[in-house]
Amino acid sequence: MGTDVRGERGLFNSDAKASFTLPSRFYTDRKVQEREIASIFKRSWINVGHVGDLAEPGDYLTETIGHQPVLVVRGRDDEIRAFYNVCQHRGHVLLKGRGQVKRGITCPYHAWFYDFDGTLKAARMTDDVPDFDRKDFPLRQVNLAIAGGLVFLNLDPDAKPFEDGYGSFDETINWHLKGIENFKRVASLEYDIAADWKVVVDNFSEGYHIPIAHPQLSTLYDTSGGKPGHHDKLFSHFQNSGHPAYEAMELGENEPYLGWVVWPNLCMLSLPGSRNLIALRMDPDGVGRCHERVDIYGEPDPVHPENVDALLKLFAEIFNQEDIALVESVQRGLASDGYDQGRYVADRAGSWFSESGLHVFHERILKALGELA
Repeated sequence: MGTDVRGERGLFNSDAKASFTLPSRFYTDRKVQEREIASIFKRSWINVGHVGDLAEPGDYLTETIGHQPVLVVRGRDDEIRAFYNVCQHRGHVLLKGRGQVKRGITCPYHAWFYDFDGTLKAARMTDDVPDFDRKDFPLRQVNLAIAGGLVFLNLDPDAKPFEDGYGSFDETINWHLKGIENFKRVASLEYDIAADWKVVVDNFSEGYHIPIAHPQLSTLYDTSGGKPGHHDKLFSHFQNSGHPAYEAMELGENEPYLGWVVWPNLCMLSLPGSRNLIALRMDPDGVGRCHERVDIYGEPDPVHPENVDALLKLFAEIFNQEDIALVESVQRGLASDGYDQGRYVADRAGSWFSESGLHVFHERILKALGELA
C-alpha cells in the first residue's frame, strides 16, 4: 500500500521490497526534528539507565529527554521515582550527573529542599509569605517503568503503561540475560556525533553494511541467521575466530551475540565472553547532530574479569570508531543536493543482514509523525 510520503524518486511503501527510502529532508529539516521531539521523544518510553545505578536511598541519575531535564532517585521507602529536574521556586536545575545525596535534594540557587518523594520540606524565609504552603510546590513527577532492570521514563502524562507497547520486553531480555536486574554499570562513554539520531539507529538496524564496513567484525559471526523485530533477538552464532580483542576470552564454540533495537532510540548489544549488556542511546542535539551515551553493564563479580577489558576494547575499536565515521559520512551525503532517496535492500527472509529492520524503523517514525495511518 502506497503512502503520501514521496521523495524525488518515489513513495515510501509499507512493503519494504517495493518501497523507496525516507526522503533526505527527514534527516536535515529543523521542522522535522521539532516534530520528532514533540511526537516521539515526549511521548515514548525512553531508557535513562539501570537499577544498578540506584541501589541505595539517595542514589540518583539525571538525563535530558526531548530538551527536558529529568532526575530519577531511590527513596528511603526503596521506591524509585522520576521527576522533572527543576526547582519549583525559580526553575533552577537541581542535580547534575549521577551520584548520591544523603538527606534530600537541595536546590543550589536558593536552597529549597525536597525529600526523595518530591515533597518540598523546607523553603527559606517563606514564613512571612502570605498563603505560602509547601504542599503546593512538590516536584513534578514523570512516568517511570522498570523492565529487565532498565529504567524507562515517559513525559506524556497520558502515556499508556509500558507493558502495552513493550509487553514481552522483560521476558525476552531476562530469557537471554537472566539476572540482568543485578548487573552493575562497569563503564560509560559519551560521544557528540555529527549525524541525525536516526542515522545512528538506522546503522544499527541493518547488518547489510557489516561485511563491507566492518571487515574485522564480519569474521566473528555467521550472517545466515537472525530476523529483525521489536526488541527481539536479532543475530546469534558468534564464531570463535580469534579476533585480537577476544584472545584473552574463554569462549564456547558458538556463544551468542545478541542485539535489540528498542523504540525509539535505544540500541542494545550483548557480546560473548562475559555476561554483559551494552546500551546505546541517541538523543537529538540540533539539526544533523546527536549525542550518544553508551552504558556497559555486567555481573558484579564476573567469572572472567579480563573479558570486560576485552569487551571495551572491541566496542571502542570496532563499533564506535568505524560506525561514527560511517554515520557522519552518511549525514554529509544526506545534506547534499545530489541525493534524496534510495531503495531498501530487503531479502525474502526479512533477515537482519538485509535492510528489512531499517524499513520497520522508518515506518514507525512515519506513523509517530502522523505521516502514516
